[in-house]
Amino acid sequence: MHTISKYLLLIFISLFAANSVQAQISYGGKPLMNTEDFNPEEVLYLLAPEEPLTVAAAKSLKYNRVKKAVQYAIERDVDLSPEFNGGWTQRENLNIWRAHIISPEAYSLGVLFSEFNINEGVKIFIYDESGEHVKGAFTSRNNKNYGTLYVGHIPGDQVIIEMQFDQSVSDYGQMRIGAVSHAIEPVFASSSKSDLNLGSSQDCEIDINCFEGDDWQIIKKSVCQITTPTLLCTGVLVNNTSYNGRPYILTAEHCINKDFYAQNSVFTFRYENSECGVNDGKMDRSISGSSLISTGDSIDFSLLKLSEMPPQDYDLYYAGWDIRKRDFNTSVTLHHPNADAMKISFENDPTSTPTSVPGDLNDYFIESNFWIKQWDIGTTEGGSSGSPLFNSAKKLIGMLSGGLAVCGDSIGYDEINDRTIFSLNGNVNDYYSRLYYGWEYFQDNDKQLKRWLDPTNSGQLTIGGLNQMAIDISNSLTETSALRVYPNPTNGQFILNFPDTEASDFILDVYDISGKLVHKQDVLSGFPIHMSLGYLQTGIYIIKLTSNQLTAVTRIVIEQ
Repeated sequence: MHTISKYLLLIFISLFAANSVQAQISYGGKPLMNTEDFNPEEVLYLLAPEEPLTVAAAKSLKYNRVKKAVQYAIERDVDLSPEFNGGWTQRENLNIWRAHIISPEAYSLGVLFSEFNINEGVKIFIYDESGEHVKGAFTSRNNKNYGTLYVGHIPGDQVIIEMQFDQSVSDYGQMRIGAVSHAIEPVFASSSKSDLNLGSSQDCEIDINCFEGDDWQIIKKSVCQITTPTLLCTGVLVNNTSYNGRPYILTAEHCINKDFYAQNSVFTFRYENSECGVNDGKMDRSISGSSLISTGDSIDFSLLKLSEMPPQDYDLYYAGWDIRKRDFNTSVTLHHPNADAMKISFENDPTSTPTSVPGDLNDYFIESNFWIKQWDIGTTEGGSSGSPLFNSAKKLIGMLSGGLAVCGDSIGYDEINDRTIFSLNGNVNDYYSRLYYGWEYFQDNDKQLKRWLDPTNSGQLTIGGLNQMAIDISNSLTETSALRVYPNPTNGQFILNFPDTEASDFILDVYDISGKLVHKQDVLSGFPIHMSLGYLQTGIYIIKLTSNQLTAVTRIVIEQ
C-alpha cells in the first residue's frame, strides 16, 4: 500500500495544461483526471521491474547491428479489461472507468489495445500522472477493421487510461489492454522539449529546412517517421499508376514484416524543424495503424496501406518512382535519424552494386542493393531504416536497408555557408534496397510491388508524384459536373463552358497532377471561353474556377 499511495499522491487535476504527444487522429474532449471516486487498489497496476539483462540485451542491438532501425522499447504484456479490472464511478451523468499502469524505469509508455471496437458516444483518453500530456479522445471513429489500436508514447513510467460514456449508453463495446510499450531509450521522454527527441541526431545531419533542402520542399511531404511498439524507422508515401491517392507506405522489411506490427504502428508526417538548426519540430500529423500488403522474402522492402486516408490538412505528397534497372548519377535521402526531426543527406557520386555487404544485410540478396559508397553531406543513423532514396529527378529508387555510415569528426568551418565541415572518412558504405528488385522479382502478389503500385498494368517504369490537394479535387468531381471541357482529351486547344452560371468574374487556376500551379488567369467575360494551353506537357491537369459564390473543378487530359 505504501508504493500505491506514493504514486497516487502524484496525480492532480490539470485540465488546462494538456500537451499533445506524438498526436494521432483524435476527437476532442477532456478526461476528468481526478482520483477522489476511485479505490487505489482497484485502479493501479504496478508491473514488476523489467529484468536488467532483458533491457541490456535490447539496448545492445542498437550498437551491434548494421540494419538501421532503433529498438527503443520492449513490449510488456498486460491483460486489463473493464469487465474484470480497473475501477468504475459515475459523475455528471457519465459512467467513468479508469486503470493506472506503472512500468518502473520506463522513459515513456505506449499502450496497445488488443481489442478496440467501441460504440458511438464512448471516449477513451490516455494521460500521465501529472495531466501534462494527454492523448484522445479516441472514439468509434478510431475503430479499425482488424480490431486493435496502438497509442504512441507518453513521457514517464506511468499512464492512466480513462473511458467515459453517457449513462444513456447501454454498452461501451469491446476494449482490452493487451500490452504496454516500455521505452528503454529516452526518445519520447523529454519534458523540456515537450515530447520529442529533437537534436538527438549526429552533428553532421542537415535539417530539411536548411538551404540544402530548398529543392525538396514538396518531396519532404511524403516522408514519415514510423513508430512500432519496439522499433523506430522511416517510410515514404508512394503514388501508383491509378493516381487515386491510395495511402501506400514503403519501408524496410526488417522494420515491419508482420501484420501485428503493421496494425500497431504510428506514422508521423511533416515532423520537421521550422528553420535550420532550430529544434521546434511538432509531431502533430500522425495516423495509427496499417495493413501489411506485400513484403520481400530475400529483398528488404515492405508495402503497407494506412488504416485511413490522411486528413486534407496534413498536406502530404505521394512520391513518384523509377524502377529502371540502372545506376543513377546522384542520390538524396530524407530520413529521421535517431527519432530526430527530418534530415536530408546527399551523395554526389553514382550509385553502384555491391559485391559484399556487412553483417545482417546478408539476410537479403546482395545484388538487390544500391551501394552508397560515401555520403557527401549528412549521413544516416539508427531510425533511418526504410528511408527513401531519390534520384536527381526526385523519383523514389530505393529504401535504406542499413550500413556503416556515421558522422566523421569536425575538421573546419565553411564561413560562406555557415557550416561546420566534417571528415568523410567514416561516412561510408550504406545500402539501399532497389525498387527494381522489389517490383516483380517474386511472382506472388504478397511478395512484390508491381501488383499494387501499377494496378492499371500500364508497364510504366517511372511515374511522377501526386499532391494530396490534387486527390481532394479529383475526388470531388462527378460525371454531372456543370463545368465542361471539350474536346477532352485535347491537344491544348479547347473550350471551357459553364452553362449553369451567369457569373463572369472568376479566377481560373490550372494544376498539374503533383499539385503545382501551371497556369492562372482572370475570367471576366461570359462562357464559353476558348483556352490555349498547348505549351503544357502531356499529362493530366485539374482546372479550378473560383468566384466569391462558388468553386467548380474539372479534369482535362492533354495529348500531343
